[in-house]
Amino acid sequence: MVMIELVLISALLPFLLLALWKLEGKTADIIAGSILGISLLLNGIAVYDFFSNGSEKVYHTAYVVTTNLGEVFGITLDTASALMGIVSILIAFLMVVYASRFLESNRGKFYALFGLLTGASMVFIYSINLVQFAIALELMAIAMLCLVELGGAKMDALKAFLVLNVGVFLILGAVLVLGNGQDLTKVTYDSTAFLLLIFAAFMMSSQFPFYSWLPDSTASPIPASAYVHSASIVPLGAYMLFRVIQYMKPNDQYFWLLGGLTVALIILMMIYYPLQRDAKRLVAYSTIAQTGVAYITLAYALLGHVAGIQIALYQVVNHAVVKALAFASVGGLAIAYGTTDLKLIKGMRKSVPWTSIAWFMSFLGLAGVLPLGLFFSKAFTIMSTRHAEGIASWLFPGVVLIDAAIFLIVVLLWFRKSFFGEGESRNEPKVIVAVLIVLIIVGIIMPWVSLDVVMKISFAG
Repeated sequence: MVMIELVLISALLPFLLLALWKLEGKTADIIAGSILGISLLLNGIAVYDFFSNGSEKVYHTAYVVTTNLGEVFGITLDTASALMGIVSILIAFLMVVYASRFLESNRGKFYALFGLLTGASMVFIYSINLVQFAIALELMAIAMLCLVELGGAKMDALKAFLVLNVGVFLILGAVLVLGNGQDLTKVTYDSTAFLLLIFAAFMMSSQFPFYSWLPDSTASPIPASAYVHSASIVPLGAYMLFRVIQYMKPNDQYFWLLGGLTVALIILMMIYYPLQRDAKRLVAYSTIAQTGVAYITLAYALLGHVAGIQIALYQVVNHAVVKALAFASVGGLAIAYGTTDLKLIKGMRKSVPWTSIAWFMSFLGLAGVLPLGLFFSKAFTIMSTRHAEGIASWLFPGVVLIDAAIFLIVVLLWFRKSFFGEGESRNEPKVIVAVLIVLIIVGIIMPWVSLDVVMKISFAG
């Protein structure tokens, strides 16, 4: 069980960053980068061993078990958690490296809170019991509260904290309903519990009607926003519901609730896109819609189609890399221009050539344009949901396609205004350029590597 032990250590190591609270300067940078680098290395070794041994087997160790609730803390390594875990810790590591050149002050506090967020996210990913989901989400909510406050937006921080805590209480409500069935390996379908978990996931992923907290929370430092949007709280809402559907195997009772609310949300995001001039908020609204695409495929899974859960995870991991790249490029603009207001940014092609390439590729990638992976996950979503029942067979793929088209038009309009024109050379820190290049490479490779992986996922049992 060496693999499980490596995964456990890699999940817990980020919590050590809490010790950096009062530390500043390069020492904090080196320690934070080293700890998450070791975590990434250990996780990578475990994932390599897992897939080398065939990846069909599920490795599981329960560390805390109670009489009434069953397992409340454990580690599960299977195809889904191996893929999601390595993506999450990779992006966390890259964002800590990025932060070492992005942050001007409060580095120790940032690294401590980021470590709490990363550790909680990893513990969440390797869980298959609802109590562990709830505890990890509460830790993520605390980290989110403090990170947004670090950006000077106390009311927005409180809003995010309260919404996420409603999600925690909804998960605990499902625990009360299920009893020891909260351990998903022992769960049977319960309509009340499943409904509570749908809305808990919506709270995490900023879905309809709880979407406003996410754009407002972009006041947090950009490396933190990048992680929250790409590989932590927001996508982990969809990941949790993916796990619940995989193990609970619910019927289609809530097909239109899940699918209909998601469609309504994506349509609302189409209205918001053209109204944004701040690059961070534009990226935030795209996060909500792109996570919504994963929920559409999860709704499709309620009809009994295993492709629904496969494509949902495929969408989540591809979106993770593209979204991290988008935020990293926006951070590059903030360093160079001192603003993320797209109306004030001109001539980026000449002023910040590497950042402009990353910005262009990531924003087009969010619209589903090659070579980044959302092209493939959106294409599979459109092709699969064409086989849904009734009006869903054209409504679901139609909404995904129109959303991509509108976002593309908005991006091209900003591209025309911001990309061209005269501009003087501006600061592009080498470390940040290196992170951008790595994310571009990973973003191009990810859809090809992850496709074979997600195709091995099936309903449990």
